[in-house]
Amino acid sequence: MIDPVLNPQDNFTVINGSLTFIGNLHAVDEGKFCVTTHNETPVAFICFDEEFLESRFDVFGVLNIISALFLIVTILVYIILPELRDLQGKAILSAIVSLTAAYIILTVQQILPDLIGSTTDHICLTLAFLLYYTLLCTFFWLNMVAFDVWKSVWFQHFPIKNNTLYIIFCLIGWGGPICFLIATLITQYAEGTHIKPRIGESSCWFAGYQEKWVYFYGPVAFLLTWNLIYFSMTFWRLSHVQSAYSGSRLRVLRFKCLLYTKLFIVMGVTWIFEVMSFASGAETYYYWIVTDILNSLQGVLIFILLVFLRKRVRKLLAKKKPCGITFPRSWTAGEDLECDSILQEELELSQST
Repeated sequence: MIDPVLNPQDNFTVINGSLTFIGNLHAVDEGKFCVTTHNETPVAFICFDEEFLESRFDVFGVLNIISALFLIVTILVYIILPELRDLQGKAILSAIVSLTAAYIILTVQQILPDLIGSTTDHICLTLAFLLYYTLLCTFFWLNMVAFDVWKSVWFQHFPIKNNTLYIIFCLIGWGGPICFLIATLITQYAEGTHIKPRIGESSCWFAGYQEKWVYFYGPVAFLLTWNLIYFSMTFWRLSHVQSAYSGSRLRVLRFKCLLYTKLFIVMGVTWIFEVMSFASGAETYYYWIVTDILNSLQGVLIFILLVFLRKRVRKLLAKKKPCGITFPRSWTAGEDLECDSILQEELELSQST
C-alpha cells in the first residue's frame, strides 16, 4: 500500500492514467494499480504478478546456492594454497568470505520464507541487518583490493609494511561496515523526522527508494566510483611510465592489474547494473532480468576467474595434490610464460614493503 501520510516520500498523483510518484517521477502503468481512500486520504495499491514473483524467488534462490558453493570452493583453494595469500590475496579472500555469507542469507530469505515469518519478525530483521553488513563488507574489501593494486604500481617501496597495512585493511574492511550498521540500527529505532531505513516494513530489506539509496546504493556507488578511479590511475601509470619498472616487474604488475580488473568487472559492474535496474523502476524489471541473473551467478564467475582460468592456481593444485586429488598432468607440463616467469617476482612483490 502506498500511503503518503505514513510516508511523505510516497506522495503520488495520477497522470495520463499512470501512477506517478512526485518525488522521483517513477511511474506505474495503467492497470497495474488502484487508488482508494484511507482515513479520507488517497492511497494506492500496486499489483504484482504473484506467480512470476514466486518463480523469481525460487530461481534466484537456486542461483544463489550455486554461487555460494562455487565461492566456498574458491575459499578452500585459497586456504590450501598459501602462495595465493599475499596482501592482495588476503583482501580478495575476505571479500569472497563476505560475499559467500551474503549469498547464504539471500538463499534463506528467498527459499525459506516460512522459516523467517512476517517482516516484523526478529529473524527477518536480523537477516536483513546481517545481509546489509556482509554486502557492505564485500564492497569495502573490493575497494581494499583496488587500493593495493594502485599502491603496487605507484610505489616501488610503500612506507607502510604489508603486515601493518593488512591490519589497516581489516580495520577498514570490517570496521567501516560496522559503523554503517550501527548508524542504520540507530536511525531505524530512533524517533525523529530523519530518513529511517524502514527495514521490515514491506520486506526483509529497506522499504523505499530513498532509504535504499541513502543507506545502501549510495555507499556502494561511492565505493565503486573509487575503484574506477584507482584502476584508471593504475592503467595510466602502467601505460605511460613503463621505464620506471624492470621487465619482469612490469609483467607482474600488468598481470595483477588485469586479473583484479577482471575481478572488479565481475563483482563491480554487475552491481552497477543492479543499481541501474533499481533506479529504472520495478515496472522495467523484465528488461533487467538477464543482468540480475548474472549478478546472482557472481560466485561461478569468480571461481572461473580466480581458480579455473588462473594458470598459477592450476599448476599449484597439480603439484600439491591436495587431499590426494590428482589433477591433469597437462596442468604442470609445458612452459607457462604467464606464471613461471613471474612466480618468483610475485613472491618478492608480496613480501616487499
